[in-house]
Amino acid sequence: MFWSANNIFSFFLLIFQLPTSLTFYIADSNPLLAFNNQVREGHLYTENHRRGMYLQMTQDGRVSGSEVQTPYSLLQLQSIQPGHIAIKGQRSSLFLCTDSEGSLRGQTHFSEDDCSFKELLLADGYTRFLSAHHGLPVSLASRRSSDRQAIPFTRFLPLKDTLPAEAASEHPPKPEIYFNLDSEDLLGMGQNSMLSPHFSVDN
Repeated sequence: MFWSANNIFSFFLLIFQLPTSLTFYIADSNPLLAFNNQVREGHLYTENHRRGMYLQMTQDGRVSGSEVQTPYSLLQLQSIQPGHIAIKGQRSSLFLCTDSEGSLRGQTHFSEDDCSFKELLLADGYTRFLSAHHGLPVSLASRRSSDRQAIPFTRFLPLKDTLPAEAASEHPPKPEIYFNLDSEDLLGMGQNSMLSPHFSVDN
C-alpha cells in the first residue's frame, strides 16, 4: 500500500503535534497556590446586642476590634480547599491564626493546623469561622468558656471595602478594644450604640 504525499505530510504533522497534546498541568503542592485564584477581599464585621466592630490585625500580630473600617481590618479570604479558607491581613501581610485555647494572633507564615478555618454560612447572612484543627470559632471576645457558641462576636458579616484611597497611607490603627465579659455593660458603652450594617448591605 503506497501513501500519497498528503498522507505522509499529515502523518508527520500529527507526530509533531503529539507532545503538545499530551502535556498537562501539575498543581503545586502548596495549598495556598493551588487555590490562588479564589481570593475575596473585605472587612469582617461582628456584633452583639450593644456594639459592633471590625476584626483587625496590626503588624505586631495583635488581633483586636475597631469601631470603623481601617487599613488593618481589610482582609483577604483565600480558599485553600473546598469549604476551608486562610485569612490574611492586607496591610499587615499576616495570617490570622488561633491556638488550642481559641486565642487569636497574626503570624507571617501559614500553618495548616493553626491558620485554616472552616467557613460556615448562617441563615441570617452572617458567617462563622471554625478552626479546622482546634474546632473553636473565631471570636473577638477575650474570655473563653466551655460553651463557645454562646460567646458574642463569633458571627461575622463580610462587608466590602469602603475606605477612601488615601486611607492606604500610613495611619496608625484605632485603639484596640478589650472586653470584660463579667460586666453588665460589656464594652463600657451603655450610652452609645452602633447601627449594624447587616440592615444596609447591598442585596
